[in-house]
Amino acid sequence: MNLKDYVVDITIQLSDAVNKMTHNSVKGLIVLKNGKVYGVFTRRDLVDCSHVFGVRNITIEPFVNINFEYCLNKIEAKYKHSKHTLIPIINSKSELIDIYFPIKQNHQHKYNYPIVIMAGGLGTRLYPYTKILPKPLVPVIHDKPMIEMIMDSFYEYGSKNFYLIVNHKKEMIKSYFEENNHEYNVYYGEEIKQLGTGGGLYYVKEQIKETFFLTNCDILVLENYDEIYEYHKQSNNIVTMVVSLKSIHVPYGVITIDENQKIVESKEKPTYMILVNTGVYIVEPIIFDYIGTEEVVDFPTVINRLKDDNLKVGVYPITEDKWLDMGQIEELNSAKIILTEIEKGGKLT
Repeated sequence: MNLKDYVVDITIQLSDAVNKMTHNSVKGLIVLKNGKVYGVFTRRDLVDCSHVFGVRNITIEPFVNINFEYCLNKIEAKYKHSKHTLIPIINSKSELIDIYFPIKQNHQHKYNYPIVIMAGGLGTRLYPYTKILPKPLVPVIHDKPMIEMIMDSFYEYGSKNFYLIVNHKKEMIKSYFEENNHEYNVYYGEEIKQLGTGGGLYYVKEQIKETFFLTNCDILVLENYDEIYEYHKQSNNIVTMVVSLKSIHVPYGVITIDENQKIVESKEKPTYMILVNTGVYIVEPIIFDYIGTEEVVDFPTVINRLKDDNLKVGVYPITEDKWLDMGQIEELNSAKIILTEIEKGGKLT
């Protein structure tokens, strides 16, 4: 292990720090100021700085957690199973000696939130797979279809009730789950026509009366769903959109000018961080009041209706490597490689 992968200086640009954090194993950083440990920055802190992604020349300093756990000279027993991703070990001068990575504990299955999966699309981006199969049944690894991988990931956190909005080749999807034994319950909302990612929710309106996750059938989020749920509840959001950090590399020199056409800055081939909608949401059932009977509407439009009524919509950012989009051939092949590597470590989250 190279400690440099987990350590940054307080002067580092926020975008550079997030990019470095994304590429280390625990998604966390220790921040130094004048050579001494000043604080930590982990994926939990991404929520606080998500509103400034894309803004230039912002350092990590305003978003560093300075109320952090640390050990003096050696690992303390009470931190063996800490919920934190990394704990600095410092000396009496607050200089970094080493880093301790707490042992992760198994999930406790605290909740049983229902899961709604939009599974009625044509899947044209996955042709020729979808010439025969409906998109949700396209296999990923070990012949397991993508929708089952999504369901398994939620089941690991205790979810047992799944509602599939189906349309295209729906009988094949229903037959798959009828012929294969599962430890969870599968229900169906059957579209008469394509209603979009929002309109299809009409068909589960009478079945769901509590907070639920909504996801597309080609998205796998390798995150702690309980933490997303708890953040959503603590924030009193009606909808919390799971968003992913995305690095955009510009292969040119980027010039910034002022109102007098003078060059303020010239940056060669910069990388910028933006936030991208993953297609996964956690939602309160009041959402059904904003969707008409068999209305054709996408979910972002429904979100805009909530905002027009001044209802609270928030985001939960995750790092780019925790978001697998399996909706196109190239992305599906990449996901297969990533999932195979993760599986070698014995877990998917």
